Amino acid sequence: MPANPFDPNTAAEVAEHLGPTAVRFTHLDDALAVLDPANRDSLAIVTGFGPTNAPTAGTLSVMLGAIELQRQLKAPMTVVLSDLGAWNSRNLPWAALVQIRDQMAAFFVALGLDPNTAGLRSHLDHANLVRAGRVARYLSRADFQQHRESLLELYADHGLLGSEIGVVVDSLYTVADVLGPFEVGASNVLMVSGMEEAYFTDLARLVLSRQAEAGALSMGWSGQIGALYFRVLEGLAGYPKMSKSIPASSIHLNMAPDEITARVLNDDDAGQAALLSAIELSSGWDMKAVAAARQAFADRIERPRPWSDVRHEYCHSFNTFAKIWRRCWP
Repeated sequence: MPANPFDPNTAAEVAEHLGPTAVRFTHLDDALAVLDPANRDSLAIVTGFGPTNAPTAGTLSVMLGAIELQRQLKAPMTVVLSDLGAWNSRNLPWAALVQIRDQMAAFFVALGLDPNTAGLRSHLDHANLVRAGRVARYLSRADFQQHRESLLELYADHGLLGSEIGVVVDSLYTVADVLGPFEVGASNVLMVSGMEEAYFTDLARLVLSRQAEAGALSMGWSGQIGALYFRVLEGLAGYPKMSKSIPASSIHLNMAPDEITARVLNDDDAGQAALLSAIELSSGWDMKAVAAARQAFADRIERPRPWSDVRHEYCHSFNTFAKIWRRCWP
């Protein structure tokens, strides 16, 4: 089933389940079925992050959204920091991936992730490695060619990708992540990610369907997978999204305060909409403050001062998150 953008009716239905957190999402793929209150007792949530660099404003927005979602649904959540996946799919030293992974785990808890209902792990998890090895038999090379990351060519152009096999291995680990809750009794899984990662949902569904029809070779899993996809945070400098792997596209938590300030206070009109999105999704502000920021953005031509003030305040907020990030250095 393809991911569908929210229409007014869909947005209202999602908001019934998620409350204010619903505004963080723009697309869904059979999510309402798994969010049905009748299925809540058997619901598990899966999300994940690549520890390839300090969080950008885009990554921070997803982290904050995942924490809000956990609080709203009160369902078991698995948060995966895909160290081994990133090792295979990106050109980064292992030591750097481990350092960022550990810092990201501590940062997530500092932001408010509840360790009592959320499992925070990496791709070194033995159970997931075994599961990845077992589900590989249900997928073909053609499946991975058909279902692949939408930004793969962009990353390749920047020399960021590992080998072709490495990209497949990364996908296999993540498919195993999505399917993990079925192994411990869940029958409804909600995959939460960016739209560019929707192919993981497709691959996981193929495995779930094929293993169910495999007779003696079945894993014995049954259930359904739904997905919610976060709103994409537009990138700076004309890039389609803020990406950890493309520094010019983003602001991130390892930047010096004056560097963050220079990018956020840049008056180039082409980047202003992206900055408003960053404020909406990664500032941590309440709804009233975000609404005031939207109004200042809309009035910025006639009244530039309020929009400038908003951006100064966002610099302060983002730098506060950056201080927390630095304190989480392992």
